Amino acid sequence: MPDIPVTTQPTDRRIGLLATALKGRLTELGEQAAERILAPSGTVAYRRLVPIEELRASCRAHLAFTLSSLTGRHGAAPATATALRRAGQGVPLPAVIAAYHAGGRMLLEELTAEARNAGHHGLEALPDGAARLLGLIETGANEITAAYRHASGAATGQVGSPALAELFDGTARTTEALWRAADALRLPYDGLFVVLVADPPPGPAPELGNRLAAHGIASAWSHTAGLLAGLVSVRAQRTLERLLTVLQRQATLRYGVSPAFTSLAECPTGLRLARLALAAADTAGPRVVRFDDGPLAGLVADSPDVAARMAPSVLGALLDLPAEQRTMLIGTLTAWYAASGSTEKAARALHCHANTVRQRLRRIHTLTGRTVTDPVGTAELYAALQSLRTLPPSALH
Repeated sequence: MPDIPVTTQPTDRRIGLLATALKGRLTELGEQAAERILAPSGTVAYRRLVPIEELRASCRAHLAFTLSSLTGRHGAAPATATALRRAGQGVPLPAVIAAYHAGGRMLLEELTAEARNAGHHGLEALPDGAARLLGLIETGANEITAAYRHASGAATGQVGSPALAELFDGTARTTEALWRAADALRLPYDGLFVVLVADPPPGPAPELGNRLAAHGIASAWSHTAGLLAGLVSVRAQRTLERLLTVLQRQATLRYGVSPAFTSLAECPTGLRLARLALAAADTAGPRVVRFDDGPLAGLVADSPDVAARMAPSVLGALLDLPAEQRTMLIGTLTAWYAASGSTEKAARALHCHANTVRQRLRRIHTLTGRTVTDPVGTAELYAALQSLRTLPPSALH
């Protein structure tokens, strides 16, 4: 049951036996709960803000905890971590409660069906059956409300300012409004600025602002659209380089960094480009990703509908190959770009002979009609590789 289980002792051994039977179907039930939450008539905020695999894992964790509670066994509740995560992602509390009730109804239906399969006439045939489960769901709703509000309060205590929100959403536009915002945030009105964004883990926001202050770098932070976002005053190019060095050495999160700008009125654009840098980042790559280092990848991330068309249009028959061959050729092309077009360096990275890389590149030419020796073909192949990273695995057939 997603997003807060409950913890009272079972009053009937038969309910515990039913719960034990359902625990053998956790993966299936987790899928069902996630589908219920994400259905067209379900919770819109979850479809926008919560990755599907994360939701499924959350459903499984809470189902396991709730069913264990019904058998009289009690482990560590995942309630706090889930509440912190949902608050950090910007999922509204009513949506979290709606998701919780959707999972609760599904569990009630499954326990009722299991009771009938066991020869009972539904949960109502067992002492305190349906009433007990409904009571657990109601208690859980109260617990999730308290945990979420606590999480939101903790986040607000760590970061957040109306002045920063006005800069990020473009509300502060006039010279007077920008001066007021800068004064409230204790940042300079002019100079050089960048925006940083990161996908924060559950729990209080990292104290990055304090670490930057120790290096003489002023910043202000807030939660926005499920991300940790910071406005950083770097004043000069050398301070920007120092900021990037500090991030690369101390970052525990993955950061997207906007291009530098000179007016606080450009904060909305800085926030958007920092988000695109983060969205386009390779999870196996550096923890600090600048938009300026890969603007094409950012543009692809900004247009998922175009990306969905670009990959099959450019790569064509390559995507129709068996998975092993497809992965080999895509990996070879990726290594060739990472090696700045050096066949020898790509071969060393792939632990094969340079002639093998050349043969694979020729096969890519045959399959796609594009060659890495042609500037236009090279650009299109690179853009297609970037678009592949935005597509779900099901899109590769």
